[in-house]
Amino acid sequence: MRVRRLFIGIIAAFMFAAIMVPGKNASAAELTAQQDFLTKASGELNQYIKKAGGTVTLQYQDLITGDSLQIRGKTSGRAASTIKLPLTLYIMEQASKGKINLNQKLTYQKSHYYSGSGVIQYQKVGTHYTIRDLVKKAIIYSDNIAFIMLKERVGQDNFIKYMKSLGGQYTYPNGQNLTSANDLSIYAKELYQFSNKSNYGKELVGYLKQTIYNTTIPRGIKAVSVAHKVGMIPMYKVYNDVAIVYDNQPFTLAIMTKNISYEKSQKVIADLAGIVYKYHKTKTAAKYIKTKADVMVYSSMSKSTVMGTLKKAETFKITLNQGSWYGIKFGKGTGFIEKVSVTALKSPVQLNWTANAPKSGTIKMIQDGKVYSQSTGGKVIGDMKKGQQCYFSKLENHVYTIDLGGRIGYVSSKDVTAISANQ
Repeated sequence: MRVRRLFIGIIAAFMFAAIMVPGKNASAAELTAQQDFLTKASGELNQYIKKAGGTVTLQYQDLITGDSLQIRGKTSGRAASTIKLPLTLYIMEQASKGKINLNQKLTYQKSHYYSGSGVIQYQKVGTHYTIRDLVKKAIIYSDNIAFIMLKERVGQDNFIKYMKSLGGQYTYPNGQNLTSANDLSIYAKELYQFSNKSNYGKELVGYLKQTIYNTTIPRGIKAVSVAHKVGMIPMYKVYNDVAIVYDNQPFTLAIMTKNISYEKSQKVIADLAGIVYKYHKTKTAAKYIKTKADVMVYSSMSKSTVMGTLKKAETFKITLNQGSWYGIKFGKGTGFIEKVSVTALKSPVQLNWTANAPKSGTIKMIQDGKVYSQSTGGKVIGDMKKGQQCYFSKLENHVYTIDLGGRIGYVSSKDVTAISANQ
């Protein structure tokens, strides 16, 4: 029995060591930018939240890659005036479909009165407002009466159905005005996508950028434009904010706080936003990509011409980072790849091409041809289309050596013709 127990102990210790000590295959070179972001951002955010006290929930989503970070993001809390974002979004989408006329006038009635934020409460009962003006006031001034009038116009049941259709989990449960950071992020993402295809969406984003309440997310992220909607109930120590952050690689951010003083909660939200933005910038500054599948390479971001393809699970160096596109060295110029098609890598990747490699001349593809990883063949790392031109560094054994995305590639002389050579 003693021998058996000793043997089991040795096996257990070995298994524990295998778990705790990464193997050689767990190379730092495979650390993705998102993994690095999650580890570092989550660590600092949780540490800050612990010191801040109260209850904080948070949801981040990269609008280009879909990467996300969540800290109790699906936990419900009082929505306060953040509920005005999905309502005004619903109205603007209905207007884009011709189902609502934004110039229709609604009358401010005594039954609509509600104190708190807003400007209509100081106007005469009986005043007429267009739906567009009410949307503007609901967002810029967080006008409570404007919200009530708009919700009455579309009907609460229709509004609830709309939020549910987008994926909202908390849609007036038992009549309560609740939401979550995750729900708010869903609505912000919907607005971002809507604004990319409709002027009605752009109009709503414009109002969100003009809001008079800017002591939260915009204070923490001063470098770029922020479209956001706050919601606060000082007597219940509630302060929330949801935003579209228009960085080069835009993202949504929703932060909800509870049981933190009115003044402190604003600083907490601003500080948390600053932490998220810091690591978002680091994530989006990655220098290398790894393909998720075979990826199309285009001559421009309009997808007008396909230059070739990159093969699955291959690594290349980024030379351009713009919006939803990466650029790599491809042929004599830049090839463009959609970011959703690849994974950004954080750690430096050792590629086998040096920037000072000599250019011996130029070749032109006379037919579609494959680019190999080795001069003797090896695996295919990409394809180049007929007519594509590129520099080569040498010709040896009927094989041209070229630069494909910062790494050495080889093409057969049967697929190309030399159009120039340096002497």
